[in-house]
Amino acid sequence: MANYKNLFMRHMDRNDIKYTDVKENVVKVVYSGDNLQTIPIYVFFDKDGDPLVSFKCWNIANFKDKEAAGIIKCNELNNQYRWVKFYIDNDADVITQIDSYVDEENCGDVCLSLVKRMVNIIDEAYPDIMKYLWA
Repeated sequence: MANYKNLFMRHMDRNDIKYTDVKENVVKVVYSGDNLQTIPIYVFFDKDGDPLVSFKCWNIANFKDKEAAGIIKCNELNNQYRWVKFYIDNDADVITQIDSYVDEENCGDVCLSLVKRMVNIIDEAYPDIMKYLWA
């Protein structure tokens, strides 16, 4: 069974992209955007070696005491962006997530592509999220 985490990290090494090996099944990749200075994407690999990978970011915004507005904004963003799911967690944080299946041949390319796509969508949506948060 393939170790998809290692395949992804080797791909990142070959492309000189920095990442942090967080724990047994998690890698963190941090990018900077035009609107949001730090965009950390956590890449979760299945513990049992299944080819399912989840990408998450939760350092975007917090709608504490404005949860209803956050839910409405997330619904709007989900309608606008089909690749990334936006939602509010129990702490009122805005979370983004993508799930994907990979295989041994495409793991590195697919994972890096989805990390970049997620970063671009979060960075593009960030000003709109902030406008809604402070309205």
